[in-house]
Amino acid sequence: MAIDESETPPIRGPQHDALAVFLGRWRAEGDSYGGPSQSPDDPRGAVAPWVSTHTARWHTGEFFVVQDERAVVGGAPFDTLSVLGVDQATGHHFARTFENHGFHRHYDVTVDGRVWTFTGLRERARVELSDDGRTQTITWEWRPHDRWLPLCDRVARRED
Repeated sequence: MAIDESETPPIRGPQHDALAVFLGRWRAEGDSYGGPSQSPDDPRGAVAPWVSTHTARWHTGEFFVVQDERAVVGGAPFDTLSVLGVDQATGHHFARTFENHGFHRHYDVTVDGRVWTFTGLRERARVELSDDGRTQTITWEWRPHDRWLPLCDRVARRED
């Protein structure tokens, strides 16, 4: 693949370094609520257990973090491959996800201290890291209709 000489090459900086909080091997447990039978009147009524592991590593060059998550939700596989990085044009973080059911998503990502927020058209998440960086408290919501509903809550602990 040829490099476009007219395009300014990205410069790695502190925003890239910030992505390191996601590196490593993690194990998560929690609850999933979303699905076709989720009732807006009782959005946590149909709960399914969530268990997963995810590993995150730098892609060569350390501009992007690649995360591979293997989950079992209510007995069914739910696997997601994610790429996190910094958009050179805007200077903002982003995430792209691809999952085993064929969906792909784009999220704008913001960071405020230990809290990372992922915002997409139909889904959003809040990931809060513990003071020691070894625990992630993760809350996802989705918008299947005209309002946000809980999608899943889980806690991930770093294993390495």
